[in-house]
Amino acid sequence: MRRRLLAGLIGLAVLAACGGWSGGDDDAVPVTDAGIWALDDYTAMRLLALGVEPTHAGRNEYSGDQVVEANYDLLEAAGVELVEPGNVELVAAAAPSLIIGTDDRADLVEQLEQIAPVLLIDDNSPWEEQLERLGAATGHEADAAAVAERLGAAVEATAADVAASEHAGATVSLVSACGEQYCVYDNVRTSGALLDRFGLRRPPGQNTPGNEHGYVLVSGETLDRHLADVVFVYTGSVAAGGPSPLDHPLFDTSGSVVAEVDFGAWFGTGPLDVAWILNDLRALLLGDGHLATTADAPDLWASVLGDG
Repeated sequence: MRRRLLAGLIGLAVLAACGGWSGGDDDAVPVTDAGIWALDDYTAMRLLALGVEPTHAGRNEYSGDQVVEANYDLLEAAGVELVEPGNVELVAAAAPSLIIGTDDRADLVEQLEQIAPVLLIDDNSPWEEQLERLGAATGHEADAAAVAERLGAAVEATAADVAASEHAGATVSLVSACGEQYCVYDNVRTSGALLDRFGLRRPPGQNTPGNEHGYVLVSGETLDRHLADVVFVYTGSVAAGGPSPLDHPLFDTSGSVVAEVDFGAWFGTGPLDVAWILNDLRALLLGDGHLATTADAPDLWASVLGDG
């Protein structure tokens, strides 16, 4: 996953040199819920939450995240074919009516637009806005609103419970291995926005804007600046082969409440990711249940769909 983050930075540099990509003109995209090719599993899951079944979804380029395995299970159960990511020839052969993905695939837009209209979503934008855009593009506005309302109610219930708990106003640190260094995460992504909504404060080094992807690379010598009352350590693809911050002598978490959580979910911005993050926060801070794994995904997904 470290490579994914670095690839994102390279992609931004390329876009800047080419004049940028705005994510597409929504008004120029035909409204349809049929024949949709999802460029990645996260986009496919957002669509599935709205009752839209894409024909295909690109597999994740990285492995090791439990939520990605959960995405695969749920998509395959819905009959979505998982395919090699970024293979334009496969897309062309399927002749989709609409291609949807996130803006980290802007490098493919010129080729993809020769096949079908393309809609790219900024996955750093609030999860509610992403659902609203996809709902408008597919004619499933009511479904998007319903999912947002259900998850919004869960967010507000958790906010009230955290405010009434012993952890009200606690500092929370988000950190992971990143190659031979470490990553710390600010409030750009959904996890940080949720912490902010719950009145949970961040260490000074995680209150900065960070980069466009919501993280900053730091050295082990500065890890002590990222200690907090509560520490969530991301595991999975981002940490593959890297040293755990929990093993660094300067990162003494003996006075903290600590949990290792799935990077894919906590760095994600889709409906299942929101439910997963809420589950983990409730488990650690409120003693309500346990930290989520792939095995818990069906129940979390049911809560997204209103079936649980």
